[in-house]
Amino acid sequence: MRVLCVAVFAALAIVGCSSQPPAITISQPLVMGSEVLSAGITADAPIINGEQAPAATTRVYNDRDVPVTIHYQYFWYDQQGLDIPHGAQQQLMRVPPHSSSELLSSSGSVNARQVRIYISL
Repeated sequence: MRVLCVAVFAALAIVGCSSQPPAITISQPLVMGSEVLSAGITADAPIINGEQAPAATTRVYNDRDVPVTIHYQYFWYDQQGLDIPHGAQQQLMRVPPHSSSELLSSSGSVNARQVRIYISL
């Protein structure tokens, strides 16, 4: 029993002292309120393009007979999941009826590896 306790303590000490901080992943890259879905708007998850100056694109779709104006904002994160401030404000996009539009954002940082977009009305 004593050997088991020492082994467990040693394993916890090794894991707790690792030099690599745990990475935080963005498990939900697309966040939309229920009012957006009720308005007939759906969207694909953002796609990151480029390594040197990453940019993201998100395609949104309007299934209704009328145009819908949406608000959106991108948030960028580094490899460990830490926020990268990039100064972008909330944007507006008018999505035509029975059509799609593409939302764009540039990270402004070579360290950006993950992105999240919030879409609201």
